Amino acid sequence: MKLNEDLWAQHQYQVIVSFVHHLAYYTVLKRCYDQSGSKSEFWTRTIDAHLLTAIMYWCMVFGADSNQVHWKKVAADDEARCSFRRHLLCAIELTREQWETYWSEMTTFRNKYAAHRIDAPVYPSVPNMDVALAAATAYDEWFRTSVTVSFQEPSLRARYDRLIRVSGGTFTKLISAGPLVDAEYEGHPPRRT
Repeated sequence: MKLNEDLWAQHQYQVIVSFVHHLAYYTVLKRCYDQSGSKSEFWTRTIDAHLLTAIMYWCMVFGADSNQVHWKKVAADDEARCSFRRHLLCAIELTREQWETYWSEMTTFRNKYAAHRIDAPVYPSVPNMDVALAAATAYDEWFRTSVTVSFQEPSLRARYDRLIRVSGGTFTKLISAGPLVDAEYEGHPPRRT
């Protein structure tokens, strides 16, 4: 099985870590913001930005094969690719057809909304991000068990869980201290149509 460990270590791992961080920040910020009951353009756009960025990072690794840090560039031969596909489908508990449907939803959302905004009366729905996280953590697990080196870094799942656990208190304080719609628009918020 041939793996491009240098590409993983020098570029791909940081992309996947960025995905995990942005997804965790989105998840915790959205929960804290919803619980606050406040209305703020700043927080709404900040939360959305974390989601969109997470999707774009995920697609760098799992989207188009032509991406320079795509997983197939690290799993550099058929044996490695088949090994990862088996591990992925088992870990996320989807059939190959279900995975392909999900992959299409993610890449469509990225291509038609997150990275490029098409002129459409209805935009694609936000894909289930739990599946994206499961795919990323499955890849991390697979890679770590496929190489002989050991890692000092925590697993992606442990990293995500830690961010979810420790960020809430700080984000709640920030949201309560942040600008509200009335302050942002000096008492004249735009009307929504």
